[in-house]
Amino acid sequence: QEELELDPPRHFLRSKGAFTLLNDQQEPIARFAVTRGPHWREIAWTLDGAKIEPEDRAGLVIVTPPAPLAPGASLVLGFAFEGTFPGGATKNGGNVQEFIASSGAVLTAFTPSFVPLMGFQDGFGLDAEHTPDPKQWPEDHWKGVTEGGFGNNTTLTTRITVTLPEAYRANSVGELVDERVADGKRTVTWVSDHPVDFANVIAGKWAVKRGEGTALYYHPEHGYNVDEMLSALDGARKHYGAWFGAFPWKELKLSEFAGHADYAQGFPTNITFSENIGFLTESKPDAQAAFMVTAHEAAHQWWGNMLSPGVGPGGDVLSEGMAHFSVALLMEEMQGERERIAFLTKIEDTYGKDRQVDSEKPLVKLTGGRPGDTTVLYDKGGWAAWMLMNHMGRERMLAGCKELIARFENGPDHPLIEDYLAVLREHAEDKDAFDAFTKQWYFEVVVPRYTIDSA
Repeated sequence: QEELELDPPRHFLRSKGAFTLLNDQQEPIARFAVTRGPHWREIAWTLDGAKIEPEDRAGLVIVTPPAPLAPGASLVLGFAFEGTFPGGATKNGGNVQEFIASSGAVLTAFTPSFVPLMGFQDGFGLDAEHTPDPKQWPEDHWKGVTEGGFGNNTTLTTRITVTLPEAYRANSVGELVDERVADGKRTVTWVSDHPVDFANVIAGKWAVKRGEGTALYYHPEHGYNVDEMLSALDGARKHYGAWFGAFPWKELKLSEFAGHADYAQGFPTNITFSENIGFLTESKPDAQAAFMVTAHEAAHQWWGNMLSPGVGPGGDVLSEGMAHFSVALLMEEMQGERERIAFLTKIEDTYGKDRQVDSEKPLVKLTGGRPGDTTVLYDKGGWAAWMLMNHMGRERMLAGCKELIARFENGPDHPLIEDYLAVLREHAEDKDAFDAFTKQWYFEVVVPRYTIDSA
């Protein structure tokens, strides 16, 4: 539960809320860590309603309950703070991933921008020059119950109330259940109508266009690609729902933010888009870039939200690689084979140019952070799934994908590539051929050798 006050022209926020925390481990918890943001001021903490003064180790907050928290037991951690965000200038005028500015705001639960992060955050605060080598994982790390790779280990319900100047709107995960305007202020309340893994808040001065259970919030002067993007949202909700499982929330929305950063993120029900990679992108008849990136982010509602990958090598392939696979399916369904071929040709070309031949890891060993890992994660990950579908058949592949999401959606186990392949293998007609194919493309590093069948 969260009450958030934003003043975009002043870069200011005031946050007050509470987390109900459950011990889902097998042993009592004597203390736990919480990560706060460096921009926090006037900080206050409570535990089950009583004020506490936890130990603060340069932003790593150590909370010690009066008695160890037993397995299955819960407590309520309350917090309050205010601050200016970002709390200073960026290095050499660089971009920021999250911000509060006169154009609006982008805040996510991936960082302690508007709520604390639960637990110790490995690598938090390190720069590119001091990043440690990736962890070495045992071969059987995927067996048993695997914790989630991002967000919380279990899904949660949210109630987020945002107050800001009347000229702005604010979107968050779930369903808008209340909106009031008084004394120049707008107050909106968003409630998760289905459990989520993480949340965000985005604000702006928007126009809105609605589709079939979808909505697109955009700057009134940036209408160039709105119809194309809304078409992708509508198609994603309809076709991804048929292929991978019904969309469990009431509305799928997409919101634009200013180009202080160049990314998009597919939070549950609340996709966020930089103006630079969708709304101001030039789309052409043979390269509908706005459709493609919208389809990719919409795919994360299934690959990333409904199915939260496990922590460990290859986990992100089930998010980013499968999102690219989904784009290929949707482009073929809605735009035809030519556009699908153009998309797959483009990502294959990117992989060929950007892969690091001497250090590339197999998909099951991919940890990210090394040169060349990004194209393996997105492009090879998507192509491997597309080739696997052609190998085992479309109906069998989609049935396996739908079963994978249904089997792992509610935890507590979170899948890695080995789990994904084990479920798909159950649907393969020729299991020996399936094993031979997946051995090459997921467990080894190979590239295609092209031959001419006919000319």
